[in-house]
Amino acid sequence: DYDDMTQEFVMTAISDYHAHLCTKDPMPNHLMETSLLDASWAQACKVTGINLSCTPQLARLVTSHGSQVHGQLKTKLHPLVEAMFGFHSSQSKNTIKKNWALAEGLKEDTNFAFKEDGQHNFLKVPLIQKIINTMWFTNKHDDSVMFHDYFKPFPYPALALVLTAIKCCIDEWVMGT
Repeated sequence: DYDDMTQEFVMTAISDYHAHLCTKDPMPNHLMETSLLDASWAQACKVTGINLSCTPQLARLVTSHGSQVHGQLKTKLHPLVEAMFGFHSSQSKNTIKKNWALAEGLKEDTNFAFKEDGQHNFLKVPLIQKIINTMWFTNKHDDSVMFHDYFKPFPYPALALVLTAIKCCIDEWVMGT
């Protein structure tokens, strides 16, 4: 139960923190998490014009939202992986076996990141651009629009996060789900 000014400040800090996570270090250790929080807190002070002390409770509130980035990406990515790679939802042994074989083939040599057009172009598979657009470039409230400087050029940590999330979704199909 925070006043309106504090809520505005915290929402600004959370948004900036999300953008920092995606562009700098999606899986930060404690030291990096603190550094990202400090940068986001300073940015929120600048943007809102509110000089709010970073209490442990408010710090936890901001950093606890960090895991939402991973969940959000996976939620958006799962149906795309299913459709674009041709997985099928079924409990039949035959379908599970086919999904397993497809998943293993995609994971081998990170084949999921290559477009097969006779030249094996790395990072040219349409899924990568589709999830980047879906995650960060869909509307004016997305991180890449609100924090466009963080996303120019598109950061390698965000690309690594996308590739890791794709592999994670493929791994789920190995188990038959």
